[in-house]
Amino acid sequence: MKAVFTSIFALFISLVIACSSSDEESASISIVAENSDCIENCVTDGTIQLQELGTTILPGESVFQVRGLGCNYLQYGTGFFVEKDLVVTNAHVVAGVATPIILHEGEEYDLELVSFDPNSDLAILKTGSFTQEPLELDDAKEGETATVVAFVKDGERIISDVNVKEKILAVGKDIFGEEGDSREALSLEASIESGFSGSPVLNSDSSVIGVIFSRSRGGSSTAYAVQSSEVKRIIEKEPELGSSTKCMP
Repeated sequence: MKAVFTSIFALFISLVIACSSSDEESASISIVAENSDCIENCVTDGTIQLQELGTTILPGESVFQVRGLGCNYLQYGTGFFVEKDLVVTNAHVVAGVATPIILHEGEEYDLELVSFDPNSDLAILKTGSFTQEPLELDDAKEGETATVVAFVKDGERIISDVNVKEKILAVGKDIFGEEGDSREALSLEASIESGFSGSPVLNSDSSVIGVIFSRSRGGSSTAYAVQSSEVKRIIEKEPELGSSTKCMP
């Protein structure tokens, strides 16, 4: 029987939360990726090629830009509703942010941090006055084509096709550079840029199979997403906020 994880990163390689974004250049955490590079550099040297797919079916108004003032600069990424009042994004998008917000049609809506996991790089946030239809969670299939919906710095929504290469067990440091546990992840053939952190990877049923959190360096069109199983785990486990006020390195 084919193992759940067809590939295990045997070498510890520096992970960079390449899809994190700020008003300053800030390569942060680590993930298992050979020749990892920050996305900002990839954009400036022209290696990022995004494909806008006008025919892609969008999952309604369920995906939004998430932003907030961190310790030293504006941090921004993407988030999506997983329950009527719960939003999922990357932990590194909201680390050290006192009041994260959702940006929707020029309006800002405050978010309250509910759970924060620097190892899986996931954060759960609660909304008050603003809610939308939640997205379903599903398991990825190797070889399937999926869609990423993301918001870049200026608030533009980007829709990009990706391919699920394989399920992996990612090992390495957490978002603060501390030794972390393994996490269930996906290796994707994809081109991503600043602002894609926290973006949902959607299958043909518009269900979330992963959450983008990093990419490889060196011109490789390889990105990484946390599997939906990790999203389920952080929603179900006892909330933890202890490290959420720490600043990104």
